[in-house]
Parts: sequence; C-alpha cells; structure tokens
Amino acid sequence: MEGPKYEVKVIRRETIKPSSPTPSNHGKLTLSFLDQKYGPHHVPVLLFYTAPEGAVPLDTTLLKTCLSETLTRFYPLAGQYDTWGTLLCNDHGVPFIEAIVDCTLLSLLHRRSNLQDIVDFLPFYPPREDILSSKIHLAIQVNVFTCGGFAVGWYHTHKVTDGVSAATFFRHWSALVTNRYEVAALAEPDFSAGVAAFPPLPEAAVTPALKPKEGSKEDKNKFSWNYTFQETIVVRSFLFKDDAINELKAMSISEKVIYPSRFEAVTGFLWKHILLASPKEGHSMLGIPVDLRSKTDPPLPRGSMGNLFTSAFARTNNRAELRDMVSEIHGSISKMKNVALKFQGENRSEEYERLRRQFINTVIEYKGKDIYFVNSWCKSAGFGDVDFGFGKPKRVIPIDDAVNHNKRNGILLTEFTDSNGDGIEAWLFLEKDTIKFLECNPDFLAFASPNF
Repeated sequence: MEGPKYEVKVIRRETIKPSSPTPSNHGKLTLSFLDQKYGPHHVPVLLFYTAPEGAVPLDTTLLKTCLSETLTRFYPLAGQYDTWGTLLCNDHGVPFIEAIVDCTLLSLLHRRSNLQDIVDFLPFYPPREDILSSKIHLAIQVNVFTCGGFAVGWYHTHKVTDGVSAATFFRHWSALVTNRYEVAALAEPDFSAGVAAFPPLPEAAVTPALKPKEGSKEDKNKFSWNYTFQETIVVRSFLFKDDAINELKAMSISEKVIYPSRFEAVTGFLWKHILLASPKEGHSMLGIPVDLRSKTDPPLPRGSMGNLFTSAFARTNNRAELRDMVSEIHGSISKMKNVALKFQGENRSEEYERLRRQFINTVIEYKGKDIYFVNSWCKSAGFGDVDFGFGKPKRVIPIDDAVNHNKRNGILLTEFTDSNGDGIEAWLFLEKDTIKFLECNPDFLAFASPNF
C-alpha cells in the first residue's frame, strides 16, 4: 500500500557530551583482540514508537539530558579512534539531530516502502562522509511525527560495539528517561572484561589480514572474500507472527533438538525455502554470529562492551528437511565454546587466522553460491526492550539503502509487536529471482507475510 509523500525537516543539530568529564586515567582504551580485527563499519538501526493514547509529547530536552548522563557511564562511546587498536576517551561527544516529519507514523508503517524512504530518519546519510572523517562511534537522530509518535535512528560502529553492547547502551539511556530506579537493575557497562578475556595484540603484531590498508585493491578483494555477487540483490522483509513461529518450532523437533528456539525454527525455515529457489542440488553453508559472552571460561558479564562475536558455520544438503536443518544450526552453535577458549589462548592470533583462512577457502570452493549469513537482533540483543516511555518499539529496521558485501545473501531477524503479541520480522538480502520465488511460493507464504 503506497502512502502519502512526507518530508523530514531537521530543526536542530547538537553534540552531546558526557555530563561529567572522563578522569584522565581513563583517557585511552585498548581494544580486545577481537575488536582489533574490525574496521570502522557503521551499522544503521531505526526504532519506531507509536504514541499511546493520552501520552505527553516527547521531551527531547529530557532525552538529551539523559543521553549526556548515559555517556558518562559509557564514556568510550563519546570518544574517537586513536589507532587501529585504541580509543581516545576524550569526551568529543555524540552528534544529536532533531527532526520533524509531516505525516503520522501509522501512515508510514502501513505503506509498503522502499529503503530510500527511510534514510532521512538516519543521521549523516551516507555515514562514511561524516562519521568516519571525525572518527566517532555513534550518531543519533530523533524524528517526531505529527501524531506524537517518533523514530530513533542511529549508526553505531562495529569497531566498538556489537548488537548486544549497543542495546545495553540504549536500554540504559531509555531507562534514565522513563524510570531511574530501573537503571540499577540493568547490566552494568564493562569495558575491561572483554579485553581481559581476549587480550589485545601489540600494535606491531596486528597482521595485514587484521589491519588492511584502506582503499587498496588487495583490501577490497579480501574484504569481499575473493568472490563477487551478481548485482541483482534486492531487499524484502517478511513477518512471522507468534502462532506461525510456534507451528514452525513444532515442525522442527527432532531427536537431536527437542526444544527448538524461535531463532532456530525461523532460520531453518528461511534457509530451506531460499535453497528451494535454487535449481541445482548440492550443499549450502550458513554463517551464524555467536555471542561469546556465555562461551568463555569464566563467562563474561552481560554488560561486557565490545564486538564479542564470532561466527559458526552450518552446512546442509540443499534439499534437506526442516528438522535436519534446525539440527545442523543448533549443533554448529553448540560447538563454539571450544573456539572461544582457543581465542582466549596465547595462540589466539594464529587460531583466528587459521579459521579465517578456512572460511575463505570454503567460500572459494563454493564460488560464492549457496552461502548465506544470518543474524538476529531479537531477544538476544535486546533492542525490543528499549522503552522511552511509549512502550516497546513497534518496528525495528536494521538497514539503510546501502546493500554492501556484509548484507548480500543475508538474513537479519528483528522483533515487531502487534495486537496478537510479539513476532519476528525477517529481512532478506537476496537475488531478485530468489525473492520472486519466495513471494510466489504458497508453502512459504503460509508462514511468512510480505511486509516491506
């Protein structure tokens, strides 16, 4: 359903600094070994909130005051990059943009939009032009609709935060806005636990594979894993409502997986039907990010900050049954505890390099075909719990209109809320022919509703 055109008008730009200066003995933060391998890749997130009946207008002054206080506790996020492996905690501050939108939120959510329609809700689009040049980690934009609903859009960098730690920051901020007593119940931010568990390498020991030269042809080839995709990638989203998810979980039960999770059931279903669009038989691989906080010895605190993920890889026959695919997904994740322990060891750099080479060789073997990647921002990340006093976000959108190499052949799961409860929205970044197959497949549409 096409909706009316709208305009996003920026009314104010500020830089929000921590409410208290960072002590001089905390002026620099050395990143963990895992964070050293990441470049400053910025991730877009949009949370949409409808205004409850009788709600008071959004108080942006309160938002900024609480953001300033939150940055005092999360002080590295208000700093800048120093070297590839260190941050300057110099209280540079976070860009904060206020905008008004000349339409209602529901008129936007009820239309079938395209990605270009939503980039105006994000700060500094495209992000590389402004965020990378200033070496900052976070930029935020608050968009207020005529109905009183609003959208919070931001870019955060995977050099400093993953989905879990970004959500930790936003939950603290929103809790200060709504109820300061709730902050005490949240996981405390911990910028040292990840560094202690995965000790950094000396700057001189960071290999070219971990520290590529920006802009070089060699870097671009490595960054794309030495294979190319056809330039026919499109983005669509499909909704899985609560009853559909429960039915998929029941269909996924096997001797190996007696209690499939929502993530496993929906991911297995998507993987199965995507592969049905392929005319050839063979094998497929699925990359699955795994949170290492619970895999280390001892486990890391929930509030551990940093990019504390690595990837598991599931493999299956292209015509496997759903329960077999779910079993493979479950098994591949379960094996990651051993990987976490190796990353904690003295030979962590060699182990990472071995696994990286193993992955690249597998990709080359597959020649870029039938290799997919899934990520979940559902309950494990916690963006659905970011409540600024208007309740849970009605929708979480994880994308601008830049479909780069990280998103091709990708699946990203987010939460949504409707009158029937909580569901999962699956964002698919696939070739046009595969999307067309899914949109016409009655077995797929019996569980998934086209949305975007």
